[in-house]
Amino acid sequence: MIKEDSLKKRYSIKLLSNIIQGLIGIILIAIVPKALGPIAYGQFIYLRDFFIKIIGFLDMGSSIAFFTKLSAKNSRKELINFYFIYSLIILFFIVFIIWIIKYFDYIYFLLPDIPKEYIFIALFFSFFTWFSQIFIKISDAYALTVSVELIKIGHKILSLVLLLYFIYFTIFDLDRYYYFQYISIISFLIILTFLFIKKNIFKNILNYKLSIIKLLKEFIDYCQPLFIYSIIGLIVGFFDIWLLQKMAGSEQTGFYGLAYSIASMCFLFTSAMTPLITREFAKLYKEKKILQMRKIFYRYVPMLYSISAFFGVFISFQSENILIIFTDERFKDAFLVLFIMALYPLPQTYGQLSGSIFYATEQTKLYRDIGIINMLIGIFISYLFIYIFNLGAMGLGLKMLLSGVIGINIQLYFNARFLKFDIKYFLYHQLYSIIFFVVLAFLSSYLINFNSAILNLLMSGVIYTILVIIFTFVFPQVFALTRIEINNNSYRIWNDIKRKIKKQ
Repeated sequence: MIKEDSLKKRYSIKLLSNIIQGLIGIILIAIVPKALGPIAYGQFIYLRDFFIKIIGFLDMGSSIAFFTKLSAKNSRKELINFYFIYSLIILFFIVFIIWIIKYFDYIYFLLPDIPKEYIFIALFFSFFTWFSQIFIKISDAYALTVSVELIKIGHKILSLVLLLYFIYFTIFDLDRYYYFQYISIISFLIILTFLFIKKNIFKNILNYKLSIIKLLKEFIDYCQPLFIYSIIGLIVGFFDIWLLQKMAGSEQTGFYGLAYSIASMCFLFTSAMTPLITREFAKLYKEKKILQMRKIFYRYVPMLYSISAFFGVFISFQSENILIIFTDERFKDAFLVLFIMALYPLPQTYGQLSGSIFYATEQTKLYRDIGIINMLIGIFISYLFIYIFNLGAMGLGLKMLLSGVIGINIQLYFNARFLKFDIKYFLYHQLYSIIFFVVLAFLSSYLINFNSAILNLLMSGVIYTILVIIFTFVFPQVFALTRIEINNNSYRIWNDIKRKIKKQ
């Protein structure tokens, strides 16, 4: 048996890893779009999203089923064999379908304004990206989060060094960017494979009895409700990015991709907790500990939502300064897209955490029904904003934000019924926490007015953070805390500081 680290330790190291990766991500945002230009960067974003959506459709929730079942019972190593076989089937199927479409010359309808030489390069890159997430799920299921996140930190730093070499010492273009991505992701998979062998996860794995029919039935029972959901998700997801590419071109797709990448920085805290909290929900549900599930939901969902709001609202108010600092004149028109997209992580935080309840408790049919209703609403919003109003990337950003708000509150209603809590608390929290951060971001942004975008961003950030800290003592409920907890933590931190000073 593998000794498990505590949830707190696993979250702390995953959070540290996400913060470091976020800082590296900021560097990448500052250099890659500028080095490639909005058109080539837009082509990369479109191809990535196109193939990720196809793979997501063929996944059909099976990766979540795999993670949930392996988390509930680590000894079921036959699940790993089975899912690796399924992953290869997905790859072969996609390659075959794309080859058929390309052979009959329909590929340019699906991939407008995309050079044909990048199609299969992007396909395999997207598959390896998805497959690396399967490895991460295995590590989280076996509570190897600490080891894997430390590996991710070191690997990201080395990858950044390699990318800087590509950009500053070669003729950097989309070809070389894909070369870099391949080197980075394949080396990561190789390192994790050696770790899993060392930890006996892959040891003698081929000796485990594999009942294909039984496992297939088990996965079908779990994923069957998600089949229609996956089909509609593929259609809607492809429709969104295709409509943007078709109506507005690669430049607007590049604006959207850049805004999404910057907004993703707000997922640092949420994405660190989501797989861990899903694992805890799966184990607690198996043990019928509904009360403990409710306590975790009450504790972490509002807190992580507010943390996402802290970053998202500030980025939204500072969108122009951020683009001036990290990009060039070619991306100046993306500021309204970023202003909107910076708020997208807020509903997405609820979506990730409340959605984990449905997966952990195997309520996939209900999750499907909610998702389908929300996606149908989303199609109408996309058509309205992108086609009718011709808002380009800003239209897609508005669609994602609005449909996200609608979807997560429908999910919240059913979570409230299942876990038996008062939904009004969470609805009020969404509203007043946004007002809290908007007011403070507005004050900090308009109190500062230097000629330098960097100074404006840094000074506004300092004032904003100070205001948030001060007013959190006044309104601790914004972060789902109490004054007693804040006082106790402050007292503990102060004592630790005094102890360290005395030792010196």
